[in-house]
Amino acid sequence: MGSASPMGYAWFIEEYQKDSDLIGVTFVRGLSPEEALHRIGATPGDISREVGIAAYAGDGGAVLIDYHCQPLPETLSQGTEMARVITGITMDEHFVYSVDGVVVTEFEPFFPGDRNGSDPDRLLAHMRELGMPLDGEADGRTSIALAVALAARATGVTLTPAHYAAEPVVGSID
Repeated sequence: MGSASPMGYAWFIEEYQKDSDLIGVTFVRGLSPEEALHRIGATPGDISREVGIAAYAGDGGAVLIDYHCQPLPETLSQGTEMARVITGITMDEHFVYSVDGVVVTEFEPFFPGDRNGSDPDRLLAHMRELGMPLDGEADGRTSIALAVALAARATGVTLTPAHYAAEPVVGSID
């Protein structure tokens, strides 16, 4: 598992806020961008359907970014692990960590102490190291950066500015 920090993803939070108030970012260990798109039913290069998704090659796997925050199938984590962060000013924020198709830990980034899943405390050591408030409400200015850093740590997948600057593989789903 990685050692990502909220400051290490501040550039990403700033970048996506330029484009949209809504975002879904998903880190998937060990998959190529093409395989990740295939698992969610998107054909790489096909942007004819309703919801566009950009898939980036990161260190250790793929990072999917969508601006519609559609649910992604748990099959994306089949045989591996994924962590997804959904955020937006007009919707609830959400963090979900899945392994082999099973939701292990999920919570709202503003309330990280209120977790569900098959093993809700599996990421607790990382959450403590990141300084996530486990008793009470998180600071709205840092809760998403903390959740993105946790997603990177949990999966061991790193997205850098250089990865993000590269041309993504794109596809779409309905």
